[in-house]
Amino acid sequence: MAIRKRIAGFILLAVLPLYGQESAPAEPVVPSGMPEAAEAPVSVPVPVLSDDPVVLSYQRNFVRASISTKLELLAGAPEIPSADMTPLYLDALYFVLSSHGLLGEDRQLAEIACSAIRSAAECGNPAVLPPIQAVFPLFSDVQVQTAAIGAVASLSGPEDGGFVFLRDWFASALDACSRGTYIPPQVLNAALTAFAGLGNADVFPLVFRAATSNLDSSVVAEAEKTIISFQEGFTDNILAIVSEKDPQKTAAAFSFARKNEQLADADLGKIAEEVFRSMLDLNTQGNAEAVPVLDEAMLVLTGLKWYQASPLVLQYFYRMQSDYKNGKIGAEKLIPVIDCLGAMGTNEAAQALSIFLGLLNSETEQKKTCNEQLMLSIIHALGDLGDKAAFDYLLYVGYLDYPESVKQASRDALARLKW
Repeated sequence: MAIRKRIAGFILLAVLPLYGQESAPAEPVVPSGMPEAAEAPVSVPVPVLSDDPVVLSYQRNFVRASISTKLELLAGAPEIPSADMTPLYLDALYFVLSSHGLLGEDRQLAEIACSAIRSAAECGNPAVLPPIQAVFPLFSDVQVQTAAIGAVASLSGPEDGGFVFLRDWFASALDACSRGTYIPPQVLNAALTAFAGLGNADVFPLVFRAATSNLDSSVVAEAEKTIISFQEGFTDNILAIVSEKDPQKTAAAFSFARKNEQLADADLGKIAEEVFRSMLDLNTQGNAEAVPVLDEAMLVLTGLKWYQASPLVLQYFYRMQSDYKNGKIGAEKLIPVIDCLGAMGTNEAAQALSIFLGLLNSETEQKKTCNEQLMLSIIHALGDLGDKAAFDYLLYVGYLDYPESVKQASRDALARLKW
């Protein structure tokens, strides 16, 4: 509590000189990371007197009133929509700041803070930002904190000091949570909602951290929703995470990309290609965690027919083909790679599959048993590619001892070749 009071006093010294001046927006004061300061004297500043007699009457009555009557005055002020009650709300906020040292987290004082913050935000005057930011760290009350976060967001632009205030607080809050400090999910969710509304993706790494944390499930869900809401900078931020080559982070980032319905196919393809490249490199080094992510990326590449990834898929195919021949994997592991090659639409893919079909034809000639599903996968892929390089290999299937399903698939594929 002593530290909280010293922080409040330090912030108050920064914002009190603004009181009584014209309401030019001021740089917000960030509460987190504030250095230790001596007990600061708290004095009531000269109020901003309204030119509107109705508002001025409210201000005078607020000064005279008991704390319960102050609450009634604040509750009634919004009922006069024609009057700009910002001076009254400034009075109320500075009353909270000057009284907190004596009253602490008094319930009625918290109610005054909450009422003044919400009503001040509706007035839309950024002059109230400094005292709102100063009040924010004084209370653990969820209503006060969520109201303050919402007000700062509504009165700030995506690159204003208010955004910096919220970003820095959220970073310190995540650090505190990682150390075991409890921060109500409602407060964290209010910040995430604010970030979604502001749309500044500079906070993306922090929101991603929350989305992949062990925080309350509502916070994780809200963080994921916020990530997907970012339009500007989404792809670049996802690619930055993928470049770290961390399978768990990459899996999460790729999952968010796939869930983002606003993401263009070109961006999703670019992300899937980089995920595939990154995880293929890890898998080459023997990292087993990379395999599931690699497979997910391959499915997306197949669906998008992302031919730009053809060299990478070929590299993976040759490795998987070798593992299959050496008995390290079954046909079910190789088939998705073949399907992906069939979607690439490149001559290199057709040549690789044609040669593989030729090898299987040779084995069948030697009376070795073929895997029917594997054969069908290769033949269908060659039909999809339509490259005439496969003609001789497909034609020869009809002369060998294959099941009729394989021979029929070969005839169908031959009919699809382009000449």
